[in-house]
Amino acid sequence: MDKDGNPNMQHVTMHKPKKPWFKRVWVWIGIIVLIGIVASAMSPKDSSTPASTTPTAETPKEETPAKWDIEAAYAKINNGMTKAEVEAATGKTGDTCTESTNEYTGKTEFCNYGNAFIDKGTITVTYSQDVVSGKTKSKY
Repeated sequence: MDKDGNPNMQHVTMHKPKKPWFKRVWVWIGIIVLIGIVASAMSPKDSSTPASTTPTAETPKEETPAKWDIEAAYAKINNGMTKAEVEAATGKTGDTCTESTNEYTGKTEFCNYGNAFIDKGTITVTYSQDVVSGKTKSKY
């Protein structure tokens, strides 16, 4: 008999079923902590580098190329200069050069310096007998 006086009743206690291990909070907290430890161990560390990210001589800075000043380059070209002197004065090499020979005038060469898209202009130099005999500029 039970305590209420009912015969043949067994006392049944109800227990909550256990949660699977992967549904427990402490498991997920442990996984997050473990991921943090692995991530910090894999990140590169240099104890000599300060926390700030100021560039130093060892860190290469990303530099934008200097804009080519077509006016200054054009002003430096003078009649009588050689091709090497023109290239040194303009800081550019002759991108496209065409050459022709005539029995009366001899060798004539036309060279373009600069790029219409990148430099927003070009300088065309005419060489007669390997020295500058003329120049023109085009700005875009």
